[in-house]
Amino acid sequence: MNSINTFTKKHHWVWSAIGAAIMFIAVSIISGKISFSSFSANFAIASYVTICALGQMIVMTTGRGAFDLSIPNMITLSAFLTMGLIDGKNQNFLPVLLLVVLVGTVVGLVNSFLVIKMRITAMIATLAVGYILSTGTSIYNRTFNCMEVCGIMKSIVATKVLGLPIICYIVLLIIVGISFMFRSVTLGRALLALGQNKRAAQLAGIRVDLVEMLAYIMSAVLASLCGFFLSGRVGGAFLGMGDSYLMDTVGSVVIGGTLASGGRAVTLGTLFGALFLCFVVAAMQVANFSIGVQNIIKGAIIIFVLALSAGQKEKND
Repeated sequence: MNSINTFTKKHHWVWSAIGAAIMFIAVSIISGKISFSSFSANFAIASYVTICALGQMIVMTTGRGAFDLSIPNMITLSAFLTMGLIDGKNQNFLPVLLLVVLVGTVVGLVNSFLVIKMRITAMIATLAVGYILSTGTSIYNRTFNCMEVCGIMKSIVATKVLGLPIICYIVLLIIVGISFMFRSVTLGRALLALGQNKRAAQLAGIRVDLVEMLAYIMSAVLASLCGFFLSGRVGGAFLGMGDSYLMDTVGSVVIGGTLASGGRAVTLGTLFGALFLCFVVAAMQVANFSIGVQNIIKGAIIIFVLALSAGQKEKND
């Protein structure tokens, strides 16, 4: 029993993994069959959530209740830019990808400037930037008329290798990279130190402003990548297409084991948290729950996990 407790305390992703497995079984029971294709489809959906949720996780790791509320608008803007500039041509894929990453970097810089230099609360600053992005997207939408997906994008979102779409493997590579950052790179350890105690991090010689700035940049870039690939999945772009991702990113992060108060990041858990939410939604859809009921249940789950997280933080303190 002690060994189990030790393992779960060391690997905070375990509970979200168990929850995802239980919900997959529940979906299978409700639908009347266990299907790998069902798992593959939900894994693909969870992959898009995971991409931007990892950015949310990085921002939350910095502590002091930081959340990036510009993520949904960054996703939508990125999708519009992707579809409008790629124009269905494979030769435009890489240049547009680089441009989208550049736009994400600029948005991250703006967010970090407002939070660090202007000392505006993270949620207020990123919400304001989100409104600006939304307005810009609405203006662009007036002349937007391209809905053609290039061949490379179609392959990434639809072609399967060992039963899983290529996008799933891209997400797994991103997870490996971010996990490595937190475990073996100075930036990752600095992010954790910043979230645990900003003053102590400063006294330890960590350039906290630079670290926090990079956190917001990574969040915006990952959100832009999510919009880039998501446009290929839905075959276009539309206003509000990233709206549902705000609650999903926060939910995936906290369910995955990351502390909302900062100082602990659970990268693999974020993926399992996204899978858990996707299976919950799938179960409710099979059971013919309305969209309103689905949102209420998802919100209740997130509140419950946040409450548990707060209780654990108080216990540790």
